[in-house]
Amino acid sequence: MIDLHTHHERCGHAAGTLADVARWAHERRFRTLGLSDHAPRFAHPADHPLPGTQMAKSQWDGYLAEAVALRDAYRGRLDIRIGTEADWLPGTESVYRAALARPELDYVLGSVHEVNGWHVYQPETFAGVDPDAFHAGYWQAQQASATSGLFDVIAHLDAIRAKVPAPKDDHGPAIEATLDAIADAGVAVEINGSGLRRDGEVFPRRTLLEGLVRRGVPITFGSDSHDSRQLGVGWDEAVRTLADLGVSRLATFRGRQRELVEIGSVAAAVR
Repeated sequence: MIDLHTHHERCGHAAGTLADVARWAHERRFRTLGLSDHAPRFAHPADHPLPGTQMAKSQWDGYLAEAVALRDAYRGRLDIRIGTEADWLPGTESVYRAALARPELDYVLGSVHEVNGWHVYQPETFAGVDPDAFHAGYWQAQQASATSGLFDVIAHLDAIRAKVPAPKDDHGPAIEATLDAIADAGVAVEINGSGLRRDGEVFPRRTLLEGLVRRGVPITFGSDSHDSRQLGVGWDEAVRTLADLGVSRLATFRGRQRELVEIGSVAAAVR
C-alpha cells in the first residue's frame, strides 16, 4: 500500500504522534508512507493564528527533523517520504515558495479549503452564500493552485461537493478548464480516501478521475487519515477504479521529483 496523505497531532485535529503513524503503517505492511501534516500559515504574522487547523510556524523545523529521523529509523522496513499539505492562499505565493523550499521535503500537497473567507468543510462560514458564487470561486482557485508551481499534488480535488450546497448553474466548463490546467501544469492528483467518510465516494468522483486519466495526469493515493482507523482507507476502491481505467502506475515523490510505481499486480489481487 502507498499512502501519501496522513496527519498527526501537530495539526490540532488529528490523533497520534508522527511515530504512531509510522508504527501503524509498518504494522499494516505499507510499502510507502507519506508524512504530510498541515503546513503552518507562513504568511501570517502570528506564530499560530489558527490552532486546531495546522501546526504553528515554531513547530515546522521540529516536524521536519522528526520526520527525517523516522525515515532513517525505518529504512529497509518502511519507505517513508516527507511531505506537507499546504493551503492555496492567493497573494502569499512568494512566502510559501521560500518556506517550502526545504531539502527535507519529498513532495507538497496543495489544497483549496477556503474561497473568499468561506471554508469548504465549515458550513457556518458560508451560511446564506450563493452556492454558485462559491463553486465558481472554488474552481478558479483550483486552477490557480495547479498552475502556481508550489505543489506536486492537488489534494481532494472536488472536496467542495461534500458540504457546500449543489450549484444551480452548470459549472462543467470551469471544471473542464481546471482539468486542462492541471494537465498543462504537469502536477499529479490524488485519489483521496476521506471522500468516503465525508460524502460516500472518494475524491475526486469518477467522472473527474476519468477526465484526468484521459489527459494523462499522474495519479497517486492518500487516505487523508487523521487517526489510525483511517490510515489507508479508500485504497481498495482507488486501485480497482484505476485498474478499470487502465492506469497501471501510481505517482510517488522523492526530493520533489516524481517517480512512477507499478500497481498492476496489486490491482489484480484486489479485483
